[in-house]
Amino acid sequence: MTRILVLGYGNTLRGDDALGPRAVERLRPLVFPAETLACHQLIPELAAQLAEYDAAIFVDAAAAGEPGTVHVRRLLPETQTASLTHHVSPATLLAMAHELYGRAPQSLLVTAVGADFTLQSSDEGPLSAAATRALDEICRLLPQLVRDFPVGW
Repeated sequence: MTRILVLGYGNTLRGDDALGPRAVERLRPLVFPAETLACHQLIPELAAQLAEYDAAIFVDAAAAGEPGTVHVRRLLPETQTASLTHHVSPATLLAMAHELYGRAPQSLLVTAVGADFTLQSSDEGPLSAAATRALDEICRLLPQLVRDFPVGW
């Protein structure tokens, strides 16, 4: 059986940056048999888990572009230069999985452009109208992407 992971990441205290985790929470019942994971940021320790899957869909917010738009692109493993933070990009995480565990899943990156990334008082703060539209679009797109794997990728 094909194993697919939908991984949403972002800071839930930074307004629209919560799009990734919120999408995963909403998608959890809609993308079965895919598994879901929400996290604050991508960290090297996720490489081991990622290597166990045949496919991965990363979901994240973006600050650049037309608010409310959603973009889907194919990801390939790619190493990055050293960073001063613990955060890694999806492509670097794929490269780590391949290098350390001998395999990396076929992957897509779904980004939604947000409008408001200000600090919130709680992780349940509202999304902007543009981010809410983007979240609806992500929840429409992702079940189809899961169903179409690998043909639609």
